[in-house]
Amino acid sequence: MRITIDKFLDIAYNCRQGKLFYIAKNAVFVQFANTTRAEAQRRKCVKNNRWIAIGMMAMSVYLMGNSCDGIATSPQKSSSGATQVTSVFQVPKNSRGNTVEQQNIDDRIRVTTDPTKVMWIHLIALDGKIIKRMPVRNKVTSSGKRLEPRHAANSGQYGDYPNTTSGWETDEFIQPDGTYGESDSYNYWFDPMGRYHQWGTAGGLGYLITDYPIDLENPEDKITGLYNMNEAARKWQLEQEESLRVLEQSRATSLN
Repeated sequence: MRITIDKFLDIAYNCRQGKLFYIAKNAVFVQFANTTRAEAQRRKCVKNNRWIAIGMMAMSVYLMGNSCDGIATSPQKSSSGATQVTSVFQVPKNSRGNTVEQQNIDDRIRVTTDPTKVMWIHLIALDGKIIKRMPVRNKVTSSGKRLEPRHAANSGQYGDYPNTTSGWETDEFIQPDGTYGESDSYNYWFDPMGRYHQWGTAGGLGYLITDYPIDLENPEDKITGLYNMNEAARKWQLEQEESLRVLEQSRATSLN
């Protein structure tokens, strides 16, 4: 390639091991005097292999997409020969498009994250006797819940992992309630009237959390086995929830 003085202002020549380097302000041209025919053939093979690999990857992605959309795969089987349940039974969904497990989780989040909700906690002896009932504003929170993750790092601490240029990164996921961490183990359910119940143990006692007050003197309905509600406490609860709603509305108005 011809290099004219009009095109380049500065040219440096450096000859070493039969190689001539031309270095200019706008471009760099490298000419190897000792390039052999075998080296050229090797580069051609490497280029061809690269395109073959790209083509194989594209074909794999295409085939995977077809297998997900149209090609039926054989159902998984256990060692006993039983087929996977989803291949023989379609889990029903409600009008919202949720399974019962999904709906339970959705309803629990709605109940336990309402800032205007009054809940009730009942301390219960392990023999089943209800010892104490007290109201709870919002919800009962476990000590394992946190506003910040327990583990975080920047790129300066562990090399290139996590891959960040500023700030911090964590491998923990924030929960739907806006916190990190985990609650203590518990079970929860809704009775046929849609009332929330949560059962757990702590400190040698059981506790039952509900969104209505249980009648401590006559707690159980003889026919259904459901807990009876204390009407006076329920009336007080509704009054408190209304006050909380008014307070939340006034705070929202002042912020706007």
